[in-house]
Amino acid sequence: MAKVKYVTRAKDGLYRYNRRVPDDCQKALRKRLWNLSLGRDYDAAVQRAASLRREHDGIIARLRDPASAGDEKVRLGTARTSARIAELENRDAPEAIEGEEGSVEETLGALWRRIPDEMTSAQDDPNEYKQLVMMQALAFGDDSRSGGQTIQLPPPTATVERMQYDAYRAMLTQRLEQLAPLPDHTPPEMRISALIEQYIKVQALRPNTARSYRHMVERLVRAHGDHGLRVYDRDKLRQHRDALEADPAISTQSVEKHFAPLKALWRWAADEYDELAELQFPRVRLSKRDTTVEESRWQAFNDDEVKLVWKALNEAWGPDSKSRIRPRRRKSFLMAVRVMLYTGMRPAEVFQLKTGDVENGVLMIRRTKTTPRKLPISKHISDLPDFLEKGGFERERESKTIAVTMSDNFTKVIRAAGLKNDRHVLYSLKDTLVDRLQRQDGMTDDIIRGIIGHVIGQGKLRHYKTPFGETQHGRAAMKKALDAIEYW
Repeated sequence: MAKVKYVTRAKDGLYRYNRRVPDDCQKALRKRLWNLSLGRDYDAAVQRAASLRREHDGIIARLRDPASAGDEKVRLGTARTSARIAELENRDAPEAIEGEEGSVEETLGALWRRIPDEMTSAQDDPNEYKQLVMMQALAFGDDSRSGGQTIQLPPPTATVERMQYDAYRAMLTQRLEQLAPLPDHTPPEMRISALIEQYIKVQALRPNTARSYRHMVERLVRAHGDHGLRVYDRDKLRQHRDALEADPAISTQSVEKHFAPLKALWRWAADEYDELAELQFPRVRLSKRDTTVEESRWQAFNDDEVKLVWKALNEAWGPDSKSRIRPRRRKSFLMAVRVMLYTGMRPAEVFQLKTGDVENGVLMIRRTKTTPRKLPISKHISDLPDFLEKGGFERERESKTIAVTMSDNFTKVIRAAGLKNDRHVLYSLKDTLVDRLQRQDGMTDDIIRGIIGHVIGQGKLRHYKTPFGETQHGRAAMKKALDAIEYW
């Protein structure tokens, strides 16, 4: 039997791997000798020894290379700590680590709280990067820089603590990126920020939709960087989901909306680029809606309520009002309410109306979030063309927040009038219009869609059907329906 380097056989027949650690590596490895069991099978022991020899040769080479020594020491330290924690867990031992009191979970689970202090104390220290890499691995289970296996502990569940946790993690990640940016060889044009712009262009998204998509992608980039789509794996997207859910300003429905453009972008990229043909959006389970669409949407005013609303608005915005709002603006607000009730337009869209948007009794709704459309002017707002001819909303358009101002004031007025339902707001006027249209005998979805501008629900028929507002028959049907509505 030939002698194999570093392999010895004990009296009990057990083969062992015995290798002395070089003096200059003992401090980093915290040992003088590698002494590992290889089992009783000679052939298997030889193969295992050869594998260990290659592994240890690599460690020694990296420790002796100034360019890689720092990273190797961090990796070894992280692996050593993880091994110790695993051993303690196997023993169910609630022992302390490095002077901390409490169980393993309590100790590591609290490390993230020390991030601001650790970052402050590490400033200007030659070993700042190494210290922060170790904290990243132990506090957040992130081994992207340490290269060793880490213990994965769940983040805090309390809302405020989770927000702090995410903020500290992002802060630490940003500082490490400043100290030593991780290499990313993805071409700039294939990173998510560039791809979303290409997607917006190809899909010809409307300005408001494009702005919303950019905002949602930018939030992901702020937390996890601007990379190719493959970099955003399930763990990163779960962290993104958790951060959104922890934000008290974001509802469950809004979390779904944040993920919608990401999923659409992934599907488009897989179809568009051969190198991404196998790309699939990682499986990330989103929380179910806590309310249905019907329960969460704005609520229409009933017959008595809409009369009360109009009475209260005339008292607040009429010519005899003592409101501090200028008379011209109050007049514009009252006209805007009437237009919304007979067109389904949004307040921001109403204030963009100009004289040129009226042609032969037809309102050309061009600047809209939904579908540009032509709508016959109802007899109930027959004074709109003259109003626009005399200046209309020209002064109001000078304010970029005019729609918000009107909405806030509208809510104050109707609340003071006794309408306390928080689902009754300015946007309820559109729901009120749809409600009144649905009451009419013979009403069709085509007429309602033609009036309010929504195309969802028509499917492929959109390729063949002429919009209602483009035909004489359609405009006649819409005008008849609008003229039949009496609010007060």
